[in-house]
Amino acid sequence: MCNLAHPTQGIVLLFYTSSVPARLRYIVHLLFEDISGLTVTFTPSLEEYLSYEGPKVAYCKEDPGDGLFVESSGLLFEQAIFSHEIPIRRFQEIPVIFEATNPDSGFPFDFLAASFYLVSRYEEYIATGSDKYNRFPASSSLAFQGGFLDKPVVNIWLRLFIDRLRRKYPSLMIRQEPFRYLPTIDIDHAFAYRYRPVSRTIGGIGRSLSRGRVNEVLERFRVLSGSAQDPYDTYSFIRSLHQDNQLSTLCFVLFADYGGNDNNIEVDGDGMRELVHSLAEWSDLGVHPSLSSSKEPSRLQSEKKGLERVTGTEITRSRQHFLKFSFPSTFQHLVSLGIRDEYSMGYASNPGFRAGISHPFGFFDLSVNEEKPLLIHPVSVMDVTFRDYLRLTPEESLNEIKQIIDQVRLYNGEFISLWHNESLSDKGRWRGWRKLYEEVVKEAAGTT
Repeated sequence: MCNLAHPTQGIVLLFYTSSVPARLRYIVHLLFEDISGLTVTFTPSLEEYLSYEGPKVAYCKEDPGDGLFVESSGLLFEQAIFSHEIPIRRFQEIPVIFEATNPDSGFPFDFLAASFYLVSRYEEYIATGSDKYNRFPASSSLAFQGGFLDKPVVNIWLRLFIDRLRRKYPSLMIRQEPFRYLPTIDIDHAFAYRYRPVSRTIGGIGRSLSRGRVNEVLERFRVLSGSAQDPYDTYSFIRSLHQDNQLSTLCFVLFADYGGNDNNIEVDGDGMRELVHSLAEWSDLGVHPSLSSSKEPSRLQSEKKGLERVTGTEITRSRQHFLKFSFPSTFQHLVSLGIRDEYSMGYASNPGFRAGISHPFGFFDLSVNEEKPLLIHPVSVMDVTFRDYLRLTPEESLNEIKQIIDQVRLYNGEFISLWHNESLSDKGRWRGWRKLYEEVVKEAAGTT
């Protein structure tokens, strides 16, 4: 028998279900408590359910009568990970999965199982294909194949259900959190020319000359002589833009040894220490785990500790370099190192909603059926996606980004943009992208 709150403590939403496995508890808590601000309790007692006069939902196979009945597909009561055939249907022109088979269901699909499937990234546990960086490709995802990667369908489904619930229980009050915007900056290459070892400087000059890029050589000498600013030194611009729009900033620093795709400046040099200290004055900081750490996880601990030594503070935020991660191993490792907030949940190749949601959510480890103390913050747009993967112009990109912002704002979510300090140089292949970023920031901040 559950313990229902006294009416003076607020309205309780009662769920009738035969049992409350971890999967069910997790998704109900996320959707109804974290996002909607409701108080939820469960009961296995049909008598208690039928006698309860407040808002109530029956989540089972057969309609017990009264309340709002949602047919369970069974996914949330399973313990293992299975390969499911998941046809995509349409309900009010909205794509849905886990369609109900019982005609008495008060809702046409099991939106709890559908939401859990996307948010837990169930499909990534059973995926077999990968791209050249051994990442789960967007093209393999249900959202991409179903044409709804650009929609936060979990939020859409939740709103549909809440609307139906409120029609039955008009006194039900839903919390409306404000739309939030967090601009984030990845620092893969802190400087283009400064603080580079002599050997890398000579190598860089040689590459520029071999490609006929004499202007790059001249620019390098001007920077090194102190007569010009390093093109990747865009930090003052970032700081001013964000502060002018009353925004916080979160920077992720690649604090790794040089090699392969990890080629920032030397982590033990004066340049890196000075930069990190400067950033810490006006930005929150996170670690940007190297690509090599995905093959040698022990490296991440060293990178995190190194950054902590420079900052003198604990680092609890991370974003994977190249957005390279695997379920569940990457996130298990982050939890073991004390990372509490993670910002890699997006695709490099496509904008949109990898987990189908515009709100942060806890990491649910399907391998043990347990929620872990790690909050995942979805990122929906990245500069490299539009320029290098989709080959769009800044103008074309702005239109795409505005549509994403509108979707997040519509569902009171958290919009996170991912940009790089180097893409704000307004030089070379990034000419015109600084202006785009200014427009993105103003659009998301509501200062246009």
